[in-house]
Amino acid sequence: MGNLRKTVPVALVLAAAGLVMNAPQSVAATGISASVVYAGGGISNGIGTGCNYLAIANTNNGDHVAFYDNGVWFAGANRVPDKSFSATWIPATPGQHTILTTNGSESATVTLDVRPGINLGSSCAVI
Repeated sequence: MGNLRKTVPVALVLAAAGLVMNAPQSVAATGISASVVYAGGGISNGIGTGCNYLAIANTNNGDHVAFYDNGVWFAGANRVPDKSFSATWIPATPGQHTILTTNGSESATVTLDVRPGINLGSSCAVI
């Protein structure tokens, strides 16, 4: 029984070490990514004018990100958990839109096609 008491703690430590070594690697120390979260609806899927979307930036650096739509600032956001930043984006005009996120010298873009939309409150009819 004495050997068992000595063996179990050692086995637990080795098992825990194995879990840590096999854990997913962390995101690189630098870099920023941009995305827009939306749900299609109405007549066709897509992004519609006058409807709300969530612009998201992820980075390991800084505490503030600025958001731009076709070069025009539309929001600044402070850090939320897990190094994410988000802002509400409401496109006003149809056509191609480039969402730019900046964090100091880092930047990322995502280009989207916006079509006429009808904001139905909980959904957006994109035509």
